[in-house]
Amino acid sequence: MKRYAKFLVVMLFVMVLCPVADAAVPSVTMLSTKTCPACEQMEKVLNELNAQYKGKLTTSHIYLENNTDIAKKYNVRYVPTLLFKDASGEVVAQEIGYRSAAEVVKIFANAGIKL
Repeated sequence: MKRYAKFLVVMLFVMVLCPVADAAVPSVTMLSTKTCPACEQMEKVLNELNAQYKGKLTTSHIYLENNTDIAKKYNVRYVPTLLFKDASGEVVAQEIGYRSAAEVVKIFANAGIKL
Protein backbone atom coordinates (compact mmCIF):
# COMPACT_ATOMS: atom_id res chain seq x y z
CA MET A 1 0.00 0.00 0.00
CA LYS A 2 2.88 2.37 0.79
CA ARG A 3 4.34 1.79 -2.63
CA TYR A 4 1.01 2.64 -4.28
CA ALA A 5 0.67 5.83 -2.24
CA LYS A 6 4.20 6.86 -3.17
CA PHE A 7 3.38 6.27 -6.83
CA LEU A 8 0.26 8.44 -6.57
CA VAL A 9 2.21 11.27 -4.94
CA VAL A 10 4.84 11.16 -7.69
CA MET A 11 2.18 11.13 -10.43
CA LEU A 12 0.38 14.07 -8.83
CA PHE A 13 3.68 15.97 -8.64
CA VAL A 14 4.39 15.31 -12.32
CA MET A 15 0.89 16.33 -13.42
CA VAL A 16 0.96 19.60 -11.47
CA LEU A 17 4.50 20.74 -12.18
CA CYS A 18 5.06 19.43 -15.70
CA PRO A 19 2.61 20.89 -18.21
CA VAL A 20 1.68 18.79 -21.19
CA ALA A 21 4.03 19.79 -24.01
CA ASP A 22 1.61 18.71 -26.72
CA ALA A 23 -1.28 20.87 -25.55
CA ALA A 24 -2.93 22.43 -28.56
CA VAL A 25 -2.57 26.21 -28.73
CA PRO A 26 -2.83 28.76 -31.55
CA SER A 27 0.30 29.29 -33.62
CA VAL A 28 2.01 31.60 -36.09
CA THR A 29 4.21 30.15 -38.80
CA MET A 30 6.50 32.45 -40.74
CA LEU A 31 7.33 31.41 -44.28
CA SER A 32 10.47 33.22 -45.42
CA THR A 33 13.78 33.13 -47.23
CA LYS A 34 17.24 33.35 -45.75
CA THR A 35 17.98 36.69 -47.45
CA CYS A 36 14.84 38.62 -46.45
CA PRO A 37 15.52 41.67 -44.18
CA ALA A 38 11.86 42.00 -43.14
CA CYS A 39 11.90 38.33 -42.16
CA GLU A 40 14.84 38.96 -39.83
CA GLN A 41 12.82 41.68 -38.10
CA MET A 42 9.76 39.44 -37.95
CA GLU A 43 11.87 36.72 -36.30
CA LYS A 44 12.47 39.14 -33.41
CA VAL A 45 8.72 39.65 -33.05
CA LEU A 46 8.17 35.87 -33.00
CA ASN A 47 10.75 35.53 -30.24
CA GLU A 48 9.02 38.29 -28.28
CA LEU A 49 5.67 36.54 -28.69
CA ASN A 50 7.16 33.23 -27.54
CA ALA A 51 8.35 34.87 -24.34
CA GLN A 52 5.19 36.89 -23.72
CA TYR A 53 2.64 34.17 -24.53
CA LYS A 54 4.49 31.06 -23.39
CA GLY A 55 2.05 28.18 -23.19
CA LYS A 56 -0.67 30.18 -24.97
CA LEU A 57 0.90 30.55 -28.41
CA THR A 58 3.61 28.84 -30.41
CA THR A 59 5.62 30.16 -33.31
CA SER A 60 7.61 28.48 -36.05
CA HIS A 61 9.73 29.45 -39.02
CA ILE A 62 9.99 27.68 -42.35
CA TYR A 63 12.58 28.62 -44.97
CA LEU A 64 11.08 28.28 -48.42
CA GLU A 65 14.35 27.57 -50.23
CA ASN A 66 14.14 24.00 -48.95
CA ASN A 67 10.34 23.77 -48.86
CA THR A 68 8.99 24.79 -52.24
CA ASP A 69 5.97 22.51 -51.78
CA ILE A 70 4.83 24.65 -48.83
CA ALA A 71 5.27 27.81 -50.90
CA LYS A 72 3.01 26.31 -53.55
CA LYS A 73 0.47 25.05 -51.04
CA TYR A 74 -0.02 28.53 -49.53
CA ASN A 75 0.48 30.41 -52.82
CA VAL A 76 3.36 32.43 -51.38
CA ARG A 77 4.32 35.37 -53.58
CA TYR A 78 6.06 37.62 -51.03
CA VAL A 79 7.90 37.06 -47.76
CA PRO A 80 7.43 37.03 -44.92
CA THR A 81 4.11 35.26 -45.24
CA LEU A 82 2.52 34.59 -41.88
CA LEU A 83 0.12 31.71 -41.29
CA PHE A 84 -2.14 32.16 -38.26
CA LYS A 85 -3.52 28.84 -37.07
CA ASP A 86 -6.08 27.98 -34.42
CA ALA A 87 -5.47 25.34 -31.75
CA SER A 88 -6.54 22.58 -34.15
CA GLY A 89 -3.97 23.70 -36.75
CA GLU A 90 -6.46 25.20 -39.21
CA VAL A 91 -5.25 28.38 -40.92
CA VAL A 92 -7.55 31.22 -39.82
CA ALA A 93 -5.59 34.05 -41.48
CA GLN A 94 -2.71 34.52 -43.89
CA GLU A 95 -0.85 37.84 -43.93
CA ILE A 96 2.05 39.19 -45.95
CA GLY A 97 4.77 41.39 -44.51
CA TYR A 98 6.11 42.48 -41.17
CA ARG A 99 3.63 42.65 -38.27
CA SER A 100 4.28 43.96 -34.77
CA ALA A 101 3.44 41.81 -31.75
CA ALA A 102 0.33 43.91 -31.13
CA GLU A 103 -0.77 43.41 -34.73
CA VAL A 104 -0.32 39.64 -34.42
CA VAL A 105 -2.50 39.59 -31.30
CA LYS A 106 -5.12 41.71 -33.11
CA ILE A 107 -5.16 39.33 -36.09
CA PHE A 108 -5.89 36.45 -33.72
CA ALA A 109 -8.58 38.52 -32.00
CA ASN A 110 -10.21 39.29 -35.37
CA ALA A 111 -10.30 35.54 -36.00
CA GLY A 112 -12.07 35.04 -32.65
CA ILE A 113 -9.00 33.69 -30.83
CA LYS A 114 -8.04 35.27 -27.52
CA LEU A 115 -4.46 34.75 -26.38
